[in-house]
Amino acid sequence: MKKSVKSLLTLLLLLGVTLEMKAADVYLLTSQTINGIVGKYAVPSNHKLAPSTSYGGNVYSLNITSMPATGFWFRIGVSGESNQMRPKVNDAPLTINDEGTQNPTSYSIDSDCYGNSNAWKVSYTADQYEYLTVNVDLTESTTRRVWIEGKKKTSAGGSDEPVAQSTDVEPGYYLVGNFFSEHNVGGDVNPGGDGATIDYTKHVYFKFEQQKDKSYAFSIPACLTAHAQILAVDDYDNKMVYGPGEVFKLHGAKDYTSALPLTNEAVGTICGTPAAKTLVGSETLAEDNNYWDLMTRNDEVTDDDGMYTFSFTLDKDGNPSDWQVKHDATTRVSYILGDMEGATAQPLFDKRESGGNTGRYTDNNVASLYFNGRNNYWCIGYVVNSVTTKEQKEQAIKATPHIHATQSVGDNSGTHDKLFFFGNDNTNDNRNKVWPNQKPFTLHLYGIKRVQFNPNKGNNNLAQQEGSYGMSGEIELKGGNDKADFTITTMSMIGDAVGGTYDAKTCKWNYASKAGDMEYDANDRCFSLTISTENEKYATPHYFRFVANHDAAQNWGETEDNVTSNTGLARPIYDGEDDAHHTCMAGDPNDVQHRTTARENEADSEIRRDILWNRPAGIWRIKFYPGLDKDGNDVSYYTISGTKVIKIPFTYRVGKFIRTYSNSVAMAPVNDNVKVYEAYKYGAPVNAENPQSQGTIYLRQLKYIPANMGVVLVGEVPEEGTFSDGAKLNFSLKEAPAEMPLEGDNYTAVWTKADEYVGQEWNNYLVPTVTAIDNLGNADTDDKGTILHRFFGLGNFHSTKYYKENQTGVDYIGFFRLTENGRSGANKAYLSIPANTVVDDGVGATYGYIDYNGQLLGNVADTNNQSLAKMAVIFDDEDNGGTTTAVSEVKMDTADADASFYTLQGVKVSHPVKGVYIHNGKKFIK
Repeated sequence: MKKSVKSLLTLLLLLGVTLEMKAADVYLLTSQTINGIVGKYAVPSNHKLAPSTSYGGNVYSLNITSMPATGFWFRIGVSGESNQMRPKVNDAPLTINDEGTQNPTSYSIDSDCYGNSNAWKVSYTADQYEYLTVNVDLTESTTRRVWIEGKKKTSAGGSDEPVAQSTDVEPGYYLVGNFFSEHNVGGDVNPGGDGATIDYTKHVYFKFEQQKDKSYAFSIPACLTAHAQILAVDDYDNKMVYGPGEVFKLHGAKDYTSALPLTNEAVGTICGTPAAKTLVGSETLAEDNNYWDLMTRNDEVTDDDGMYTFSFTLDKDGNPSDWQVKHDATTRVSYILGDMEGATAQPLFDKRESGGNTGRYTDNNVASLYFNGRNNYWCIGYVVNSVTTKEQKEQAIKATPHIHATQSVGDNSGTHDKLFFFGNDNTNDNRNKVWPNQKPFTLHLYGIKRVQFNPNKGNNNLAQQEGSYGMSGEIELKGGNDKADFTITTMSMIGDAVGGTYDAKTCKWNYASKAGDMEYDANDRCFSLTISTENEKYATPHYFRFVANHDAAQNWGETEDNVTSNTGLARPIYDGEDDAHHTCMAGDPNDVQHRTTARENEADSEIRRDILWNRPAGIWRIKFYPGLDKDGNDVSYYTISGTKVIKIPFTYRVGKFIRTYSNSVAMAPVNDNVKVYEAYKYGAPVNAENPQSQGTIYLRQLKYIPANMGVVLVGEVPEEGTFSDGAKLNFSLKEAPAEMPLEGDNYTAVWTKADEYVGQEWNNYLVPTVTAIDNLGNADTDDKGTILHRFFGLGNFHSTKYYKENQTGVDYIGFFRLTENGRSGANKAYLSIPANTVVDDGVGATYGYIDYNGQLLGNVADTNNQSLAKMAVIFDDEDNGGTTTAVSEVKMDTADADASFYTLQGVKVSHPVKGVYIHNGKKFIK
């Protein structure tokens, strides 16, 4: 802030005048394309920074996930200030710090660093970073500063690698079949093609969507020749396949004299046809005479290609039943598919220009999609540009020998009887063109955009090249896509209905809180959050809104029409009487409307735009679907569904997928691939002054996760695949069965080895944070400032600042002292060790305490060192009969002369079995 402004503030304070300062609007100024939007060197710009959720105070941040290939230039602008923040010298390089750096390399802004010229230069290697974060500190009475952080891409599941589908399929219903041409090349280009029968391990892209009449539906091109079934996957990963019986499996075939279904007609049990056509289910994933046998309608007789819509309802036992296949000659469908894990295909529909059964299609395949700026995409198509051009037909008949021109498309176009993945070579000349057997294309977009895939607007030269099979199309943005309102970097639920996003003392919503952050669900193509609630939020009205970028002025609440008419709102009791209000379930979603006015600035009469939370106690999954209609208007909605199974991410560290966890509801692993532990006791170093000595935390395995209990979860590493440190993998938890009760606070029966621990009392040093604690720090004190407990977070040694600076020592999993800015996220836990034997009724005397700062190397009082206190982890089920002895992981000047074998967690074993061990100070693979 300029000196004149500071002087004025000082004068006002001396006069006893107080001002309520409005938060600054801070902008990144650039002429380049950031997050899919072209910027400008003017205030306001297209790139607004939000209050930082990592550093708090007066720090503002912008997360950049889509950036120029190798670098960009920028300045910083603040509303109300004529001069911009800039470097002294043009092109001054700004260092990219590792994400989360506590003392980042920054550029301090002094009196010489203001003006409307010069710019910082940020440089990097192409595809080096998953995202960058620009931070600006405007704290008064200090020198302003700018710094930038980045998260580098890892080799595990990088965004430029096609993701192969596996049998680990999200719950739901899928139309599976051998729809994709064998001429898709696969490998590192695309997911490949299908064979003569259905392969249930890949191409699980076509997910049925629940309709308002509670049926499920999905559409495919009617030109396909393929087998098809319905794959049902429940929350516990059980799978069933359904299809028509043997007599009726040819229902969708078309010969030269008749067709079932006929043009624009339907077949199936809900069409009045015999009940014998009920779907046949099988637990065996195979074509057991219960599949639809489709034959292309492109037969040179009747111009009625169009599409089929498969639909079904669920019977009283929850099985697919009452199916229908309806033909529509007026509509054609293609798709866009992201390369994200578990992604499903987004249908794009196209109508004939005449509106009848014959004639040209508009090729205007448009859909509203969410883009995260860094993922890659394929179009899925089948239209050949021209089958009368010699070169293109020569290519086309290599995949479909009988292909011919159809009136329906016009321009002598035709259709293949299988699907192809369309990508491009990511060159500037072809950046909007797509054609088969190219790597996925990257749309440097962020937020909700309307995108058109035109399969008939490509490049003939591309369509004629080998491997294109006569096809080439165009991908294009369609209007209204430059709106800053729909540039979404984060999406959150904020309000008193969401734990951690509401301050009960001030009755204000905390828009900066990450506690309600939602993840993008590529499977359902929405933002998703799973939360646990207690009766209070249902018995007493609680409210929330959806908020983008933690910006109060970018929120979604009840629609204006709903508020005005008092109908269409979230129903007060979701399973109550049938009225004009919405249950908010999948079949009856609640429409919401985007608002650019902060809730606090709305008139009292408009506060009813807040959304009522209408669910009792339980585990609930909220899905938010932001969208735009053809005119660019907001058409967003959300659903809430009950669930007893949730998937949570584990982090790969030193050979294990591991994390801390807590929940207000008792939970249990769905499968035996997850183990649960509590922190029973702490073993102090033999000599705290010895830099080679370390403490030990002893973990005891539990049968399940009690409610409001901090635990460590360890997931089994899959046999297939390779993983690098930091990789994420989801594991499933469910509500603990009723047969797992607890009596009072006696949890000893929960120990897996309860029989071995008879007579021992319960203790757990892990503190649950069901709701995130952003200002936890690394200790708590009494009113005299005496430390009562020291706090530690779960991690691995090679992720510490010490290792990054010194590059010495074998990696291991441990608990490391938090910093003064330490936090604990929602549904996690932190380790709290007593600082003496007095607190907590002397529990430290029995289960261990730390009466010094316990730094990584010895007893050094540096309370802000990120690498404080190494504590190896001992799992009580991994001893293998040996003696639990702590391993000195950090070796400074000496060699390890101990010839024993140790697990990576510090357990000394008598006879090593298959696995990775430490032997003579080095990793040893048995």
